[in-house]
Amino acid sequence: MKKAIILFVIVFFAVSQAFAAKNPTITPEYLKSSQSTSYELVNETLALIFNKIKPQIKTNRYPKYFLDYTLIKDDGTQSKNYKYVKSGNAELLYTVDTNELKYIALVRPELQKCRILYYYPSGKLHAVQIYVSSDEYFTFGPDGKYVDYAPYVKAVHEKVQKNWKVPKRKQIEILAKGQKDLLVQLAVTVGKDGNVKKSVVLKSSKIKALDENAINAVKTAAPFEPFPENFFNDEIVITLNFNFSL
Repeated sequence: MKKAIILFVIVFFAVSQAFAAKNPTITPEYLKSSQSTSYELVNETLALIFNKIKPQIKTNRYPKYFLDYTLIKDDGTQSKNYKYVKSGNAELLYTVDTNELKYIALVRPELQKCRILYYYPSGKLHAVQIYVSSDEYFTFGPDGKYVDYAPYVKAVHEKVQKNWKVPKRKQIEILAKGQKDLLVQLAVTVGKDGNVKKSVVLKSSKIKALDENAINAVKTAAPFEPFPENFFNDEIVITLNFNFSL
């Protein structure tokens, strides 16, 4: 009896060690209070996800191509580059352009809104996204590190600022005709290769020449650096302000 118990303990220990080796514990990079007012909620969700996260999953049961499946209703957290299809406890992300499956997102409905993203067909862990709202979410890489978009956005701002040829004051005065608010706000969509896909005027100065001046500043500054490898998005939208006010 004693031998049987010892044997069971040895086998259990060996299985536990094998499981631990297959699913290594990852300590994620937790948010600081300065990064979000909801940092505690995000960190709690982050800890629960990475406590038992799988570094790789099997993907052979998922269809490679989109075949007129019923789409998941967008709750404000979906990327417009993908079609989202429900499959059990997973969401399948098919590219809009090619209808090919690119990511498999496992969801944890008992937790804060999140997606655990795996590459298709390799099944390797790509990223974890945790949503506070449709406007505020945080992305973490397979190593648990926080993916910070701020440095890239800052570099875009700086390059546009450097290439912005502001009209001379006298020229602005002539164009403005007494108008005081001369702010132009653009939403610039940058693709993963660093090229600008489009620039949309969110707020016009109501003076065509100034609006065009702002758009030309972006055109002159482009292309920007390609996205870092840990970026999940195929594109990001950056808001730029051009203040021509006298």
